[in-house]
Amino acid sequence: METKNSVLEGFLETLDELSPEELERVEKRLASARDKKNGNATISSSPQAARDIFAISFEEYLAMPLEERHAIQISAYEKYSKWIEQELERHQARWILVCGGKVVESSPTLRDYPRREKVRLVGEQCGLMPFVFVRGPMIEESIWTVLPYNDSYPTLPIIVAAENENPSNLKANGWLITDADLDTGSPDVLIDYDRLVEKGIIASQNVDEVHTHSHLERQYHFHILPILIGVMTETDKIITGVIEVFCVRDWAKSSLILVNRSRQALIGRNLLYELPLRIELNGRKRITQILGQ
Repeated sequence: METKNSVLEGFLETLDELSPEELERVEKRLASARDKKNGNATISSSPQAARDIFAISFEEYLAMPLEERHAIQISAYEKYSKWIEQELERHQARWILVCGGKVVESSPTLRDYPRREKVRLVGEQCGLMPFVFVRGPMIEESIWTVLPYNDSYPTLPIIVAAENENPSNLKANGWLITDADLDTGSPDVLIDYDRLVEKGIIASQNVDEVHTHSHLERQYHFHILPILIGVMTETDKIITGVIEVFCVRDWAKSSLILVNRSRQALIGRNLLYELPLRIELNGRKRITQILGQ
């Protein structure tokens, strides 16, 4: 005990001799050690112990490769999930824009999810790395779900294309997704990110923010991006609109296809009122009829 005390006293005596840069390094190490000791369980009202993440400068952020930027964002989700949930609830928000450990903007809808330019502007103004945290989608499925051979899952075929694609060219240039399951229990549209990149609908190098959520007790990562979506009606009219889509990475390895292995997208109820759509589920014929707006 005496040896430990003497080492501690010696350490404390050297603090006055350290430069500001050296003191900052000591503070970061202390915060990291405190996190390990507490198991990250004490963060509730403010992520002050997260200074190693939320104190990253905007210049450092701009210089980072995307992989490193994404790794930091996922780490923030994992280490400070309780605080993120509290802030989303406190602001009654689907997303919050955070800089320096403080919520600077929020919204109850994904319709105004902050675009790249807005996020970077906030980071530039604060001088720190900006973060966007979102409330994940609620998907009403269970690992116990069984689909017998004589059962069917309602589908809603869609055509997707880049946000700036001319809607009149959607049928010719878009990606037709026939295996898109309709789940009105989910508020959002989820689509295979890798296929969207493969089809040239989105560019992977332009995606700054990454998010994480769990489904059937398994984590998956996603980006929120504007996608042009079209639906063909019974009269061959295409109803289109730009929707903020959850673009899920490694879709083929995710839990989102456990219920239906051929699923390429999950269509939530927001598509019905964003376009808007009037549909009919025909149980006798087991088809989805799109009747228009």
